[in-house]
Amino acid sequence: MRNLFLTLILATAAFCVGCSGNVKLTGTVTYSDDGAPVESGTIYFVSGDTQGRGNIVDGKYEMSFGEKAGIPAGDYQVYFVGVETVVRESEELPDGSVTDPVTASSIDAKYLSTATSGLTQKVDKSTKTADFKLDRNPEL
Repeated sequence: MRNLFLTLILATAAFCVGCSGNVKLTGTVTYSDDGAPVESGTIYFVSGDTQGRGNIVDGKYEMSFGEKAGIPAGDYQVYFVGVETVVRESEELPDGSVTDPVTASSIDAKYLSTATSGLTQKVDKSTKTADFKLDRNPEL
């Protein structure tokens, strides 16, 4: 009986080695007007000292927390950075030098900060996806 008990404890411990407790969370980021994917950028989930991030590629992201996949359960505020579009291409000047392209945020500036985005997300073990629809930058 004692050997069975020890075997069960060891098997449980082996199963949990490497378990981070993080929730694997993926989702999409699209524009609210036409559903087109936000091509690139970074999404951040912030709760107190906890901050997770996901790189947006072709409108899809997967959250990570530090070097670990997933994100701890909790209530988060959400914001975005690096969601840029080229508003003026680079050009060659008469002296042969080339200007840098000019970029601007392709999303409404309110999404660039937790203080103004108004976006929140609850993450728990049952949360698998979180999708966001963002307004475009009205100045473009």
